[in-house]
Amino acid sequence: MRYTILLYLLLSFLSLSAQEKVTLYKGKKKRISPVVETRDSKGFDPFKIAERVELLFYTSNRLLWHHNTGKNPNALMADGLINIPQDSIAARVQLDSVQCSDWQYTLYQSQLCEEMVVAGCYEPRHLLVFYDDSNKVIGFIEICVSCSGAWISEGLRTFVVCPERMAVLGSMVNQIAEMNSISARVTTKSDKQKRKFR
Repeated sequence: MRYTILLYLLLSFLSLSAQEKVTLYKGKKKRISPVVETRDSKGFDPFKIAERVELLFYTSNRLLWHHNTGKNPNALMADGLINIPQDSIAARVQLDSVQCSDWQYTLYQSQLCEEMVVAGCYEPRHLLVFYDDSNKVIGFIEICVSCSGAWISEGLRTFVVCPERMAVLGSMVNQIAEMNSISARVTTKSDKQKRKFR
């Protein structure tokens, strides 16, 4: 009986080693080879149907002032309207067609992710809102650049969240903030790490 169990464990271990190699990285799994991003065919690409796209800058981490939606960010939208107190929005910027194309490419078409390390935090400070032709909200993407996280509302196509993609989104957010004289500055995990080791 013991030999049977040992043989079973040995065969299980050998079959695992034949699968994709994974190493531990600070308690989380990290792929050794580059990640091949799969395209999500479920949901819709909001950039293709939205009449208008707006980027909202929160005054601070949303979980500090709207903590009751922490486990259900879908409560940020109700009856086609954004459900956020006005005093919690630092700025609103309507994206032009070039900016929309850049965001769409970065979220849905680019192959940026090399590792699947996601932080244990979520401190969202930006919301991408999609409106239809009657000015009703059809969906949103909440972004936490500093923790490499995102929340995608129901029905929208998903994308792979990773530090590389969030670094690009962070620079896009910073560029929009600078162009519109918004004082909010985004720092990514890599920015924090650089500062830590200087």
